[in-house]
Amino acid sequence: MDSLFEYRNCPNCGQNDFEVLFESNMKTDDFNVLFDYRMEGHDSQEGVEGYLVPGKEWGRHVKCKNCHLIYMNPMEKVNKTNEYYFKAKNTHAPTIRESYLRTAGSQVRLIQKYASGTNLLDIGCAQGFFLYNASKAGYTTKGIEISQDAAEYAVKEFGLDVEAKSFEELRFPENHFDVVTLWQVLEHVPYPLTVLQEVHRILKPGGLLVVSTPDIGGIPAKILRKKWWDIKRLHINQFTKKTLTDILQNGGFKNISSVSYRGFLSLSILITMMLKYLDAYERLKALFNPDSISGKVMSKIMLIYPSRLNHCVVLGFK
Repeated sequence: MDSLFEYRNCPNCGQNDFEVLFESNMKTDDFNVLFDYRMEGHDSQEGVEGYLVPGKEWGRHVKCKNCHLIYMNPMEKVNKTNEYYFKAKNTHAPTIRESYLRTAGSQVRLIQKYASGTNLLDIGCAQGFFLYNASKAGYTTKGIEISQDAAEYAVKEFGLDVEAKSFEELRFPENHFDVVTLWQVLEHVPYPLTVLQEVHRILKPGGLLVVSTPDIGGIPAKILRKKWWDIKRLHINQFTKKTLTDILQNGGFKNISSVSYRGFLSLSILITMMLKYLDAYERLKALFNPDSISGKVMSKIMLIYPSRLNHCVVLGFK
């Protein structure tokens, strides 16, 4: 059987000189073993469990000695990860909907401060919460989402123009979009520099790119280390504000700066995450059932936090 894993040079600078930060915990020394991906749960609350808590498996993480980007090496082959994303279910959408719609409103207000046009592309648009808010604000929107289930939700729920394909499959015209956004995407992409170079090609001169990723240099990551919720099997790149800025520069972008927006998180989701860390969730999960009185109350209570607490958010211009 062919190996299901492949090695890569640094996806930012292309060098192959790194230090190992921590090893894989995939419970085998033989990479010729196919692990089944744990799909989302069958109800909305189980979906939140799988969506927000730390992964139980991860690959070897290394740090480039040249540009200091942290990335997984080796990684699972692209066709296997794309198969997972294609089949991933959308069970968590009802539970995260209100939090994500409010967060998306803040993201749109951030875009409005810097964008000079209204033709907008969102790559990896998921269930379309951001695109929906952008369309309400007057933007002409287009979305790309590899998850068939999430793309269908965006189309049926919000009437959005979303293509259920990977960005690599599409070939947009040169100098076409005023704004391109990548919310929580580049951590999943095997070759993020290639994606950014293509984004640069399809943006109009002076066009705006906004990128956000988990921040492995942030306070939660430093405290929790391998128990940080963004250390997951499918997060194959881990950025800091510095390395995210560097890769945008390498992609041809200029006037790059770090920004922040307001994120919203329901009390129900926050407590669920905390109980999962404490291994107490199974005993108490009935209290957080979305249909229970306590679950409904806690899902309405929103906590506000700055995105910079856990995310890198960087913008640049063509």
